[in-house]
Amino acid sequence: MPVLQQHLIELIRQRDIEGALAYAQSHLAEHGEEDNNVLPELERTLALLAFEQPDTSPFADLLEVSQRQKVASELNAAILEAENREPTPKLSHLLKLLLWSQDQLESKQIKFPQMNDVTIGELTKSS
Repeated sequence: MPVLQQHLIELIRQRDIEGALAYAQSHLAEHGEEDNNVLPELERTLALLAFEQPDTSPFADLLEVSQRQKVASELNAAILEAENREPTPKLSHLLKLLLWSQDQLESKQIKFPQMNDVTIGELTKSS
């Protein structure tokens, strides 16, 4: 459903009102009828059509890049799960562990080589 909703949002973003209504009717209406949990999100999305400038409406958060990123993350996680792979890459876990470890060492005022920029892996001595 999130991918279908995002497609509707993109139609609204392009101000294709007729296309958005036709898409909602043909692809999303049945989801709203089948699942009551889907209906509020569908209503929020369709409410964007009521505003001349949807990007300044109370539902403008649906048009932000963060909404696209959320849907992309959910889709990636679903694909990885379908392939029996972990949804979060191991490198991400390692970076979180590194940053947490550095915070713990700093809070105990322990001197250690600190990684300030993980993108280049440069170590600096802590003061």
